Amino acid sequence: MISSPSDIKTVSIVDLGIQNILSVENAFKTIGAEVRIVTAAADIEGAQFLVLPGVGAYSSAVKRMHDTGLDVAIRRHALEKKKPLLGLCLGMQLLADASEEFGSHKGLGLIQGKVIKLVDQPPQFRVPNIGWREVHHTGTSHLLPRAQSPSAYYHVHSFHFECENKQDVAGMSNFGTQDITSIVHRANIFGAQFHPEKSQESGLNMLHAVLHNLK
Repeated sequence: MISSPSDIKTVSIVDLGIQNILSVENAFKTIGAEVRIVTAAADIEGAQFLVLPGVGAYSSAVKRMHDTGLDVAIRRHALEKKKPLLGLCLGMQLLADASEEFGSHKGLGLIQGKVIKLVDQPPQFRVPNIGWREVHHTGTSHLLPRAQSPSAYYHVHSFHFECENKQDVAGMSNFGTQDITSIVHRANIFGAQFHPEKSQESGLNMLHAVLHNLK
């Protein structure tokens, strides 16, 4: 899993100031990447591979991005420059058009769809969805071979991404009787609802595949 010197890539992790990104940083270092932390729009200008992690409230993340111009810089990175962008947990939800989390909030609009609340299904499935869930690959992403499906990843979330285009859905998991989107992939943009940095070998394998094959 560790890259050779010629394969080392630099990962730029966006720090919105509302999340602990140390575990994400350590995960990428484990798979052989060099890591830089970016907090300003200007820092994204030369980014090779951009990571948008996140925990907490959608509205706080959106406000932080808007106030700092990070939203414009992230969209430019992904849409104009067509460079790789990886969203993790809340970072994946921020890729959407909008979220209904405690109101209505606009997202980055990079993958069409909206973020809606999970519904309790007692007694076993309660919101928030916390724990290891099997993720089944849909076959729409070349980064996720069906031979590696399903794989278990660690989820922590109360809302989920409902994509408009099912071709953007690369991985699904079950929350009771409800199918939820756990992975999205469109061209150079990839997102995971779960925490790969907390998902042991499966998570590291996914990060490695995305880092070296997302174009």
